[in-house]
Amino acid sequence: MAQNLVELCTILIENHLGDLAAQIFTTLAEHGRLSAPTLAAHANIPLVRTYTGLATLLEEQLVLHHAAEEDAPTYYSVSWRNAYNLVRHINVVSLVTERHGEAAGQVVKNILQLGHARVGDLTDAYNLAPGSKRDSGVETGANHVPEAVMVNGAAKSQATSNQRVTSASELHSILRTLLRFGILVKVGTRTLMPIADLQEQLQEAVIVDQFPDRKVTGPKKAKEFALAVNDLKRKWRRDDAFSDNSDASSRGAIKRPGEHFNPNKRLKLNGNKPNGHMVNVDCEPSVSKLPLDLIVRVDFTRCSLGLRSQRLQKLAKRPLGSATGAVYGALLQALEDKVYSVRGESDESAKDDDAEKVLPSADLSQIAEMLDPTIDLGSSIRGVGTSKRLPNGTGTDGKRKHVIDNEFAEIGIKPEISGSEDDEPTTNGFSSYRNHAKRVKMIEAHLVLLQEHSKEFCKRARAGSTSTEWGVDFETLTDGLIQAELDTTIAARFGSTHLRVVRLLRERGKLEEKQVASFAMTRIKDIRAVLTELQSESLAEAQELPKDNQRQPSRTTYLWYFDPQRAQSLILQQTYKAMARTLQRIPFERERFRTIIEKAERTDIKGQEQEKLETHERQLLREWREIEERLLTQVSRMDEVVVILRDCSGRDVSLAT
Repeated sequence: MAQNLVELCTILIENHLGDLAAQIFTTLAEHGRLSAPTLAAHANIPLVRTYTGLATLLEEQLVLHHAAEEDAPTYYSVSWRNAYNLVRHINVVSLVTERHGEAAGQVVKNILQLGHARVGDLTDAYNLAPGSKRDSGVETGANHVPEAVMVNGAAKSQATSNQRVTSASELHSILRTLLRFGILVKVGTRTLMPIADLQEQLQEAVIVDQFPDRKVTGPKKAKEFALAVNDLKRKWRRDDAFSDNSDASSRGAIKRPGEHFNPNKRLKLNGNKPNGHMVNVDCEPSVSKLPLDLIVRVDFTRCSLGLRSQRLQKLAKRPLGSATGAVYGALLQALEDKVYSVRGESDESAKDDDAEKVLPSADLSQIAEMLDPTIDLGSSIRGVGTSKRLPNGTGTDGKRKHVIDNEFAEIGIKPEISGSEDDEPTTNGFSSYRNHAKRVKMIEAHLVLLQEHSKEFCKRARAGSTSTEWGVDFETLTDGLIQAELDTTIAARFGSTHLRVVRLLRERGKLEEKQVASFAMTRIKDIRAVLTELQSESLAEAQELPKDNQRQPSRTTYLWYFDPQRAQSLILQQTYKAMARTLQRIPFERERFRTIIEKAERTDIKGQEQEKLETHERQLLREWREIEERLLTQVSRMDEVVVILRDCSGRDVSLAT
């Protein structure tokens, strides 16, 4: 494993859990899989303290463990992905808050701090008295939060960001919603198993059950074996997933008189709040409580999908506008439930001609359900709307006329002439089937714009048809994102000339210096300097082709080429290093302002800085908070680069991630 990632994860764990956990993690990272006694010997830590540190790391899912048999020793190994995800907590909380509300974001923040938690423990913690909530390990919005947050250098009140969970019923409603959307998942027996051991267990189970002769070689046998392993993997994933039928508890369900609760029916979340935000529990017909012994954790795989959707939405919003970007965001959010089932799994039975069938797709009605009903979709597309008017709103007699577009005349449905459509009362954004059909038509018009764009953001599920299902070719889009990120990095570091040379090498393959100079319309002397600089940064390489056995430079042809995979890995490692250096800068800057920070954190001053601190002290405190916010913001932006270069493609996602 790269040293930069080890250093970054060690810093994150040290800031999150302390020196003991960081030392154990570093030892496991250097020596690989170890048993507890061997780990204690390598780390020079007493065995009792080693078990304490391992328990803390296991609770946070930063270390995985596996024992081949019941009596066999347990071996521990690090979880690189979960360790890196410590830096992504802020982005995950922001994503959940945007989609499901402030209270849901606070619940996710608490679970991230705890690693995983029982529903009963969360319920008890939120029902504790205010003075003892800190001891429960659960934040309610007031703990560990500075008195003022600096936004662009200005202090912002915390009143709007500290929405608390006020009741157990509201907590259960939030948890059910997050479980249904995949933000939270159950913690099972296979959660803390290493990927290699889990794959070996899958293969052994398939061999024992379906291949008793243990012969899985050969083209036909190997294909059958791979399909059987994938089928069993999907079955285990369904068994480990949350289910309303098997996991929801009917006891303690809160119902209104005369109403019946159907756990299989999907709740519509865009009634009172747009874009799937949490609705008030009192407005729901019924709330079913979860089992108190259910253990939940945050699924970073699903959160990575959400972060990818945000990035793609921004990419589409820039050239096509906010309304089209919102439609695309709704499509991506509707596809998130279907993308996870095909990521990292190859359908061996599918032929090359049927490759489009495996693309995830969503119906227009599902997209409309995810879309914010308050967004005006007709303003950005001409000729698509709920009504049509003559130019300037006037007719031939000079009076304003309202022309109704009756698109249902062919099937015998007459339009309603009484009153204007704009005066009709609306409920949840739709008052009738006609209004719903009009909105779906506008959504389809925006999807057509996305399809016709040069990047082809989306496409119909079946090419050449008028299907209402739309899909996204994530592989092509993410490859374009990665390529654009590489180009942006090269242009920012070296300039446009270097970027032009890199694009030439990427598009045309291996070229000689004269060919590169000819295509770039630049002197060969300048091109030679550019290629040398790119080679020194490991962004370009030269292949030697000697013309004779002497291998003299004068008798050797040098072919220059650009390796995108190597450049992607190089920039990713450099991003890890930059994140580690930025996080190391925070304690250094904190030491500069240590006196004023300690004074501001005193119990008799905290919360009353404006009254009890001098003017120059308040200025120093404000300067420190600005520096800390800038550094953390920079880390968050670098994490977006990691999302693009590492997590968007989804090629390295497995069952245990």
